[in-house]
Amino acid sequence: MAESIRVFENSLREYLINIQSDAYNTQNKIQYKYNNLKVYMEPKKSSVPHFWVSVNISAACYGIDPLEKLDGSMGSDERFVLMWAGRPNINGELKKHWVYLTKSTEVLNQQVRNEKKTQENLEISKAEMREAAESVTGAGVKRKLRAFEARLRKKRAHGKISK
Repeated sequence: MAESIRVFENSLREYLINIQSDAYNTQNKIQYKYNNLKVYMEPKKSSVPHFWVSVNISAACYGIDPLEKLDGSMGSDERFVLMWAGRPNINGELKKHWVYLTKSTEVLNQQVRNEKKTQENLEISKAEMREAAESVTGAGVKRKLRAFEARLRKKRAHGKISK
C-alpha cells in the first residue's frame, strides 16, 4: 500500500466533521468515526491521476481530473468526499501531489537504471583492470619475461645473436 498523505487526511477529516456536525454537539461521535481515515495515491497501479480514501472497511478511488469515482464505495460519505475534492484549492493540490509522485517515481526509476548501467560498467572495468594488472605486474610480467628469454635463447642457439 502507498504511503498516506497526512495533509490531505487532516483536511478531509476536518471537512467531514464540520459538514456533518450539528447543533446537538455530535462532533465527538463523528470524530471517532473518522479516526482512521487514510488518503493515499498509488501511481504504480494506474497512470490515471487518482487518490484513494479509506475509512474503516470502506475504500474508494477517485479520479482527480475529471473528478469522479473510479472504484469502491464510501457509502453516505461519498458525496462529501467529492465535494471536498471538488474545491479548487484541494483539487489543485491533489494534481500537484500527483505530478510530484509520478516525477519522483520516474527519477527513482532513472536512478535505478543508471545504477544498473554503472554496475555493468564497473564489472567490465574490473575485468579490464585485472587484465592490465596481469600484463603490468605480477604474473603477467613474469610470463612476458619468460617468453622474451625463451625467444632470446632460441636466437642465440641458432647463432643469430652473440653473447
